[in-house]
Amino acid sequence: MPHRRAAAVVRFSSLGDVLLAAHVPGYLKEEDSSRRVLFVTKERYADLLRGHPHVDRVYAVRERHGAQPSATSCVSGSLRDMIQAMRGDGVEEILDLHQNWRSSRILAGFPNVKHRLPPKYALRRRLMVYARWLRPAPVPPLLRTYRGLCGLDPAGASDPWLRRALSDRELERGAVKAGGALAGGFVLMGVGARLETKRWPASHFVALADRIERERGLTSLYAVSPGERAAAELAPLLSGRGMALTLPFRELAAVAAHARAVVSNDSAVLHLGPAVGIPVVGVFGGTVPQFGFARQGPLDDVAEIELGCRPCGVHGRSRCPLGHHACMRRLEPDRAFQVLAGVLDRANGGRSTAVSRA
Repeated sequence: MPHRRAAAVVRFSSLGDVLLAAHVPGYLKEEDSSRRVLFVTKERYADLLRGHPHVDRVYAVRERHGAQPSATSCVSGSLRDMIQAMRGDGVEEILDLHQNWRSSRILAGFPNVKHRLPPKYALRRRLMVYARWLRPAPVPPLLRTYRGLCGLDPAGASDPWLRRALSDRELERGAVKAGGALAGGFVLMGVGARLETKRWPASHFVALADRIERERGLTSLYAVSPGERAAAELAPLLSGRGMALTLPFRELAAVAAHARAVVSNDSAVLHLGPAVGIPVVGVFGGTVPQFGFARQGPLDDVAEIELGCRPCGVHGRSRCPLGHHACMRRLEPDRAFQVLAGVLDRANGGRSTAVSRA
């Protein structure tokens, strides 16, 4: 016998997109608290959703070399298996946030249920890159788009779902991993990014951290992935001036939950802020906040410089097309600090958190 009526949210990848899409179950429960919410994603992201306060069941599409999901409420299998299982789960509505061939197969398997698809704004983003003289309007922050899709006020608040998904034990372990930085407060730096045009130089992050400590009394912790180019650039610069964290993403989230703020490149770490309820400063180079992936929270802000060659790609590029990478190299740590200082002060009710020099 089918369960009570359910809505299915579909987003397969990537990590940052899943982090943002995972706010939607909360919006759906806000719209109608009586419905069940299912979340369909790739197997590798199922564990991230473990304990999600608004998701009743995760459907994880099995990947050839993926690890088995550990979420007890997770159904794992092929795409065909997922569709068959969902038919017995009372699905009456599907929100396709991905809009690719996989999600189209799911929609085709449920021709008689309500389908909701958000605007993708792909053309508008491409116009910003290849026809910027047309001055296309900025894309709204994605969480505003998602709230509107769910029939809610786009300007409304978003629940920090990942903080609530983390167990007390995980949060305690996150505090332990933060070490001595926890006592005086810390900022989490998202140093990595897969593509070069999204990476602010590691030396700039370290210079920013030095000023944060000098003027705000806060330590900095650095989030990097093992083997990432940013990790190799960062290591010789630290020498006791901070700690690099190479952690599974859920463990990193448990550390981030204790931070005062996040400063990150345009990468998955950027989207940790709204998921755990802390403000974020996004560092943008080859991509731009007008694509809709920044300023998701009310305190969030961005650090960037205006150049005629920006943006150079919708998703970033592996190399700067002009060879100078000026959008990141010329973005001075002092500029990023001023943005962060404003964010920290607003988070403190408008009162400055500067260290007294008296």
